Amino acid sequence: MNATKPSDPAEFALGLLAAGSFGRVVQVFESRLRAEIPTVQLAMWWSLRPTAATTAALRCAPGSARDWAELEQARQVLLAGGPASGPAPATGSILRSLPLALKAGGQAVLQVRGDASGIGQLERDAAFLQMLALFELRVSDLLEARHLEGAVRRLERSEAVQRALFRIAELTGATTSMEEFYTAVHAQVGELLYARNFYIALLVDDGAAFDYPYAVDERDDPREIFRRQPLRHGLTEYVQRTGKPLLLDRAVRERLVAAGEIRMVGSPSVAWLGVPLVMEGQVAGVLAVQSYSEDILYGPRDQELLAFVAQNIATALHRRQVAESLRSAYAQLQAQLEELRRAQTELIENEKMASLGRLVAGVAHEINTPLGIAVTSASHLDDIFKGLERDPRIADRPEWVKALGKGRRCVDLILNNLGKAAQLVRSFKQVAVDQSNEVRRSVGIRAFLDDVLLSLHPRLKVTPHRVEVACAEDLALETLPGALYQVVSNILLNALLHAFEDGQAGLIRIVCTRSGDGIDLSIRDDGRGMPDSVRQHVFEPFFTTRRGRGGTGLGLHMVYNLVTQLLGGTIVCASAPGQGAEFTIRLPFNHEPGAAGTAAPTATS
Repeated sequence: MNATKPSDPAEFALGLLAAGSFGRVVQVFESRLRAEIPTVQLAMWWSLRPTAATTAALRCAPGSARDWAELEQARQVLLAGGPASGPAPATGSILRSLPLALKAGGQAVLQVRGDASGIGQLERDAAFLQMLALFELRVSDLLEARHLEGAVRRLERSEAVQRALFRIAELTGATTSMEEFYTAVHAQVGELLYARNFYIALLVDDGAAFDYPYAVDERDDPREIFRRQPLRHGLTEYVQRTGKPLLLDRAVRERLVAAGEIRMVGSPSVAWLGVPLVMEGQVAGVLAVQSYSEDILYGPRDQELLAFVAQNIATALHRRQVAESLRSAYAQLQAQLEELRRAQTELIENEKMASLGRLVAGVAHEINTPLGIAVTSASHLDDIFKGLERDPRIADRPEWVKALGKGRRCVDLILNNLGKAAQLVRSFKQVAVDQSNEVRRSVGIRAFLDDVLLSLHPRLKVTPHRVEVACAEDLALETLPGALYQVVSNILLNALLHAFEDGQAGLIRIVCTRSGDGIDLSIRDDGRGMPDSVRQHVFEPFFTTRRGRGGTGLGLHMVYNLVTQLLGGTIVCASAPGQGAEFTIRLPFNHEPGAAGTAAPTATS
């Protein structure tokens, strides 16, 4: 090689520094050599890995532009630690491979192609050796930069993974819905790899089917492809059967299809990656991503990353499911506890009402005997007075006639008030429900209500009020008709007595409907309604707002006892001032005689 100008090494060094890639560095070196030997060509094999045992990872610069470069010769040079020569593809040329002494980690081999005399002259030329040293320094710098870039990328990816895992763990304890949880998980996976097509499949029905709680796909309708269905021979089932990740490309897909391991479902993807979701040592589902583009493929690093993320997702999902189960169980326990408390309150209320009824009936029974004796005595006294009035001797004694008249009036007052007292005692005795006087039988509710209204017609016709009935003709109930008659008639008469202002034309509406294992009977008026202070006590004995005007306070108490004890049902009252009152009675289709019903609260707003 001819001597170069003094400035040439500096210009060459500047050219190398300006080159930012391995291919460009090789081209700068080759261009400088061709100024002296026009036929020379250069190529370089390089790798970031520092040992010769990994020479399979060698890459060529400037790439496909040097199709004559020999990978095998480069491997031999790295293994032997010295230069090697061999014939080049072109006639009369040789290929010389020189190991580069690099200060940074990594390895590289420079391959020179040309005629034998030219290559020999290069290796003996001091200028070439000086340029080779500069070339080695620049390659070392680029390798070191690649190392740093790789470290930065690995650190960034590691930080991204850590952020994603932290967010997934954070989502586990969040109070969001499962749909929001899956959406957030999808977003976290999308930050780590291509996940435009993503789905989660979970085993259900004791492992006999897959459910897809979350699926997003660019081509297929998730409602059609990703719906709950029995296990098939798709890719998802293959991952579930093997319990191992599957990185699928066309070649792997064709091999699995040919072996009968899978049958394709939906639009064929260019690349598919699925990993198992393992919970408590068992495959509980599959996490999968796929690509329909030739430009987007998945590799082993994606598989490793998705598998790692899937472990954390499975843990988070399991914790989430356990938390959801605990919340659901807690809610059920709370509901059951509330139901027990309500039942306890109702049983106490029922027992209180029943005890009051027995007390009233007992007192009435004790009063009945002396009351009967008093009625008998007063009647006998009245007979005596009548006999004296017929005695002719009395007619001659005006003072006796006057005294007898006063006595007769007193006896009439006594008998009249004793009669009222006896009627009241009979009402008291009815408070104690007697279950032995009637036989249960099936009644058509609509016909029964019509009969009740017919019997009350004399009371209704003298009022301006209307009564409407809404009930299916075929609705029937096995019950005690007499007790039910007392219930309906007492509520209707109570409405006539208390609900409406004088001169008001009111409406009473009776509605009967089927409800679960029984019927709901509603009796509603559009009258004045009741304040809470009244509504809360309507079923208590002796409570009335018309004391001294015909109200005894026993009608609705008797209704309550009949419904809850004899008919085995519940009754509630809802009312507000100016909004009328509604009594809702629920009666079961099947009720054993003598078994008390579970009463609802005595009054509701």
